[in-house]
Amino acid sequence: MEFTAGLLFAAALVLFSYGFNRWLIGDRLKTDVYRIALTASAVLLLAILAETLVNPLYELLFGAKLWVYRVFPLHNGNVSALAPIVWTAYGIHLHFTLQTMDHRLPIRMRNGYGKAFIVGLEAPFFAEVTGNLLFLVLAGQYYAYYLPSGVGHLTSFQVVPIYMVCIFIGLIILRALEKLPRRAELPSLLFLAGTGYLLAG
Repeated sequence: MEFTAGLLFAAALVLFSYGFNRWLIGDRLKTDVYRIALTASAVLLLAILAETLVNPLYELLFGAKLWVYRVFPLHNGNVSALAPIVWTAYGIHLHFTLQTMDHRLPIRMRNGYGKAFIVGLEAPFFAEVTGNLLFLVLAGQYYAYYLPSGVGHLTSFQVVPIYMVCIFIGLIILRALEKLPRRAELPSLLFLAGTGYLLAG
């Protein structure tokens, strides 16, 4: 049931994101297959690397982790084997969301700082909360259990500034990847690198 919950969450996130962002900016929302694949695969790789670095570092500094994955945990519970499904879907959602921010945000916020601030709030309080709730309903357990209890262990306030920093760095890397000549194999290589690193733990 956990795998089914992951697929349903991923599909629901992508469909909702496309519909919502299309409603916000209409025909200006582009569905460039290469850009979608590049963003999704880059998010997968960067998110897995961040999770396996940030959570142990936080534990080293503060004596406890921020989260523990309950569904198919890998890398000492810092990441889940469902990451290729869930993070890839979030990458597609991010691709649509970034376009909307480019059109709808005030000009002074259309930079990495403004986007990292907004996504750093949206990711925990929308994506993580809805994802965890779906897993609780369908699979009877948290996808990722957040040890700080401020938001019912669905997410935590403590992750917000950390997410903002990681997202800011990730957006810089994503923009650099987008400036590279288009090569059909690049998204596949990023996806394989992320999946390979994931399964190595």
